[in-house]
Order: sequence, then structure tokens, then C-alpha cells
Amino acid sequence: MTLKQLEYFLEITRMGSVTKAAQNLNISQPPLSLQLKSLEEELGTPLFIRNKRHLEITSEGRLLRERAEAILALLEETAHDIQVAAQNKESVIRIGSIGSVNNRLLPQIIARFCREYPYVHFQVREGRTDTVLRDLEGGNVDFGFVREPFNVAGFRSLPIQDPVLSLGENDYFVAIALPQFFDFYYEGGHLASTPLEALQGKPLVIHQRYREMLLSACRKRGFSPHIICENGEIQSSLSWASAGIGIAIAPYTSAAINSDPNLVIRRLESFSLCPRVCLIWDPLVNLSPEAMAFMAMI
Repeated sequence: MTLKQLEYFLEITRMGSVTKAAQNLNISQPPLSLQLKSLEEELGTPLFIRNKRHLEITSEGRLLRERAEAILALLEETAHDIQVAAQNKESVIRIGSIGSVNNRLLPQIIARFCREYPYVHFQVREGRTDTVLRDLEGGNVDFGFVREPFNVAGFRSLPIQDPVLSLGENDYFVAIALPQFFDFYYEGGHLASTPLEALQGKPLVIHQRYREMLLSACRKRGFSPHIICENGEIQSSLSWASAGIGIAIAPYTSAAINSDPNLVIRRLESFSLCPRVCLIWDPLVNLSPEAMAFMAMI
């Protein structure tokens, strides 16, 4: 029994004639008669009593008519519900992100994306580069934003151009602190770039990832830095700097999340090599079309 046979059967019951039903269905009479005969043979009972003027439906035919109408109505309702669900579908994009991207860059991208994909929801897991990588490996996020260096094995990545930098400009390290930590570097009423040697003897606050880079750069300048705090979050470094505890050392793109107007941000000379922010994903994972569109927008 097929849906087409049920449709043919119902049309015959409405018209009371195979000939008239065939005309309405825009098919010839012999194939329609054959379909009716096949249906009766499958059910093992006649569905109509045939006479010269019209077809009289049997009790079995009435039962089939009732059920066929219900089946086709349910089919139509199901198709409608699927179409509505497709129009109002919800999709979730799961993103892992370091704090500097999540606080400043990511909201702008999401706002733009939502204008084109209003049905998409977002789940953002913020953490350090190592935690973002673990989330990616564990399948907890679709893709992530991390900062170099990281283990590229098994991943694909692309560097992200941060809008706070000029086109083609590389990120760089800065010193962030209250003005008194830079009190003898005024030139013409403005603070100049800070030479790395100016950090000698000053209390420094630094992200753990940059400790060895800072040590190496300072030793090449003939001194060892006075690091009073190492942490795993740039925001923590900025908070310590705001409290007047010391000078925070961070990439400029991370320092840009600073909201304290009292803090001074100075570019560090002779300490220019700075890790890039990258978009990273697992090429073996099949991402949703929405996640792919989000990555393409980035």
C-alpha cells in the first residue's frame, strides 16, 4: 500500500466513479482501475460494489477511507511542522576563547553575525590558551581563539588581524602601570616609549606564558627583572597595575581591554617579538554550516 494508492482511492470515493476520478487526477482510466484492483488484492477484500451507474463503497472501504484521510492529514501536518521548524531552527556555535578576544574582539563579530543568522545561539568558554586547546581536543567547542605559542599538531590555525592594530602591523609588548612608575620618561610633556632597561628594579607583573621571553630579553640587556607576580590571566595583571602594585607586561592587543583611565600604556622597546592571536580548529571535525559561516566572516 502506497500513499499514491490512498490518494487515488480517496478521489474515487469522492467522485463515486473511476472515470470521473481519472479525469480529476489527469490520468487515464486503465492505470487508475489497476491501482484500485491492486489495493483490493493486497487487502483481500473489495472496497466498492460495482454497478452500472456508480461505485458503492463497502464497509471495509469506509474504514479505509477514514484511516486514509487521517494518514494523509497527518502527513500534511508533519510536512508543515518540519517546514516551520526549519524556518525557526536554532543552532548553537560553541567557542573557546582567551580573555582578550572574548572581551573585546568577539562581541563585535557576534553582533555582526547575529544580524545575518538571528536563530544562532552562542556558548563561549573563556580561559587560557591551554584550556581552550583542551576544550577543543575534548569536543567541548567547535573552534577557539588562542595566542601563540601552542602545539599545532592535529589542528589548523589562522592568525587574526586585530582591529586595534593597523593593517599589517604586528602586535607588540607594552608596559602598563600608574603614571608614577614612568615618572622620569616624560619628553615634552608626553610619555615616550619605554626602554626595556627602564624595568630594572621595578616590580613587574607578568603572564606566566611570557616569563621566559621577558627573562631572556632582560638578560640580553644586562639585568634580571624583578617579577613580583606571575598569573594566568591578563585581566589579573591589569588589576594589579590599577592597584599600584607594579608594572604589568602584556601584548598590546591584550592591554587594549583596559578600562582604567588612570593606567598608562607604553610600548616596550627591544621587546618586540609578540605572539599572535590565532583562530584554531580541528580539520577532522564536521562543523555546522553556521559555524563555517562564522569562521568565514572572521
